[in-house]
Amino acid sequence: MRRVGIIILIAMLLLLLGGYTAAWFIIAGRVEASAAEATETLRAQNLDLSWQNLRVAGFPFSFRVELSQARLRATAVNPPVELRAPLLSAGTHPWGFRVWQLAAPEGLTVAAAGIEPATSLEAQAMSGSLYAQSDGSAQLWFGLTQPVAAFGLKASARYADLWLNLPPHVPQSHIEPAGTVGIVAYALELPLVPPPLHNPVDQLGFSGTLMGSFPPGPAQQAAQAWRDQGGTVELENFALRWGSLAVDGSGTLALDSQLQPTGAFSGSVEGFNDLMNALVAGGQLRGSDARLAQIALSMLAKPGADGRPQISTSFTIQNGQMFLGPAKLGPAPRILW
Repeated sequence: MRRVGIIILIAMLLLLLGGYTAAWFIIAGRVEASAAEATETLRAQNLDLSWQNLRVAGFPFSFRVELSQARLRATAVNPPVELRAPLLSAGTHPWGFRVWQLAAPEGLTVAAAGIEPATSLEAQAMSGSLYAQSDGSAQLWFGLTQPVAAFGLKASARYADLWLNLPPHVPQSHIEPAGTVGIVAYALELPLVPPPLHNPVDQLGFSGTLMGSFPPGPAQQAAQAWRDQGGTVELENFALRWGSLAVDGSGTLALDSQLQPTGAFSGSVEGFNDLMNALVAGGQLRGSDARLAQIALSMLAKPGADGRPQISTSFTIQNGQMFLGPAKLGPAPRILW
């Protein structure tokens, strides 16, 4: 009897394993078919996804969709933006289809077509994750190894984190979020650095939420429509660590009547003398103005957590000028539409 029981147990296990194997391959076939169907869904959202080869791997404990020579083109923006990757994969487990692990182990390139100077982002490798919630919202995270960004000049970093939170629906007014984006770059190499600052920037990061819907179309017309609807960017956090310079802040950014940035922020600054000297060296501020600003800021300074002088003050952009507390820092960078 014991022998018969063992045989029955083995038979049941083989039956279960066979059933699981058959189910895995059935689901894998459906995943492959769904990937092809997804291209039609994406096309309705002005996203063109294509690839050279597609395969589903990961048996027995996961499903991994691998696309070779993947290409994703966003046509809703003007000019169109295109992502290319020699190998792009997305993997999940049978018990958790809402969570996907993303990877581009051979690197990727994101570029905007028809812009001069050329605008692009390249990375030697990418890893990431996607969490799709039942209400339609989604959270994405990407880790980029050795990213290089080009916009006429080039800037590179040792590593960068990028995350994106998408709401369940398109905002209906300027008080609803269209999405939150955050970036942190480590060991950032800038093309031009005024003394006494020097490369690399230890850490630069921010997170902000776009309020209101940013419509499709040419950038200038879309920005104007977004501004006219009351759109803003809520900067939840800004952090800079650069040698002795440390800046933390938060605030609100918008566009003025000339489609130029305007905003008000509050936060703290350590190493403001280095900041003033760098602005003078970069031609942003006259030496006499910098000295007056340093005197004014020194009167606001108090010892920070590490004992170094720190000021807690406001940073504003108004009428094309930047102000740190009462000190005028000079013209704000202009957006060239």
